[in-house]
Amino acid sequence: MRIAKFAAILSIALTIAVAAPSLADEKSGGVETAVDAALVVTRVGAATAGTIVGTPIAVVRQTYKTYKDWTPAAADKLGSNAKDCAPACLLVSVVTLPASIVWGTVSGAYYGCKNGMVKGFNEPFHPDSFSLGQDMEK
Repeated sequence: MRIAKFAAILSIALTIAVAAPSLADEKSGGVETAVDAALVVTRVGAATAGTIVGTPIAVVRQTYKTYKDWTPAAADKLGSNAKDCAPACLLVSVVTLPASIVWGTVSGAYYGCKNGMVKGFNEPFHPDSFSLGQDMEK
């Protein structure tokens, strides 16, 4: 309970400290600055939650996407239309599965952190901040 009171007092203090000088000036859009200052705590929390929850989601999505893309492409290297042959895909998956796990972990960690921080701060608690959007590369 004390932590919640402390967070509320800190949020009010930050709002007053950031917004008070700009509210005096009519030209700078004081109300918008006050709203942005009040949302700092929410935005930081959303960015943190998006990063913590969205990174494992992005790793799984990138691993699956990489495996799905690399296996038929590698099977096609064995012969023409080998991507339609199940034994050929099974043979190349011995190589593409570990490779896609490594590459999916690296790229998923990058996109998960990027989406969590950037999209979580700009659009708090949006599905894109948790790497649940259609395209993670944007």
